[in-house]
Amino acid sequence: MNVNVRKEEYTVLGDFILTSYSRDLVTISTRFPKLGTDFKDEFVAKLNFVKALESGLVLKENQKEATSSLYQEAGELNGELNFVSSYFKDAGLNTALVTDLKNDLFNHNIEGALLKIEGLKQYIVAHLAALVEEGMEEHFPDKLTDHKVSLTAKNNAQNALINDHKELINANVAHYDALYSFIASIAEKGKLVFKGTVYQDEYTISKVMKRMRAAGRKDDNSGAPRS
Repeated sequence: MNVNVRKEEYTVLGDFILTSYSRDLVTISTRFPKLGTDFKDEFVAKLNFVKALESGLVLKENQKEATSSLYQEAGELNGELNFVSSYFKDAGLNTALVTDLKNDLFNHNIEGALLKIEGLKQYIVAHLAALVEEGMEEHFPDKLTDHKVSLTAKNNAQNALINDHKELINANVAHYDALYSFIASIAEKGKLVFKGTVYQDEYTISKVMKRMRAAGRKDDNSGAPRS
């Protein structure tokens, strides 16, 4: 498999290439007869087969939902910690523990955040009277515990889905290899046919990947805003 393309991106890349290839089929097959209608039909069949493998477990949608829920809660906790940081400052306490946890939450380093939550909780408990005097809820340490339990469960669920997807791909690696072989052949011949034209980029895999990933970032609104 191509090391520059993540396995879970193969079908999306295939769709991008198929759009251009379908439009330019006559032009490409004139120079490369083996890439005619029969080749296209075989490519589409393999692309649809791999899509069916993935949709069989409904992995992509479930993974999006799990990720969205996880990052939403991370963002909510990040927002709560702004108040904690203020209470720390007013009480004359070092805010480094709060800042480090906020950075992990913002960067979606959930494993790192989970490790830091317990340390922050213990520090808060040790200085609870002073912090409550500044306005912190007396039961805030319990809220941190609840967040830790919830984030752990959501993070485990997300990791399980990711592992399921990896197992699915590994069990069907030959089909993913075959799909990429179709993609690579079309891209190679398309670049030759359209060299020096506005269509060349549509057959340059690295440039198609940039467009794909840029579109994916625009569609992903699950990230938590930094504050």
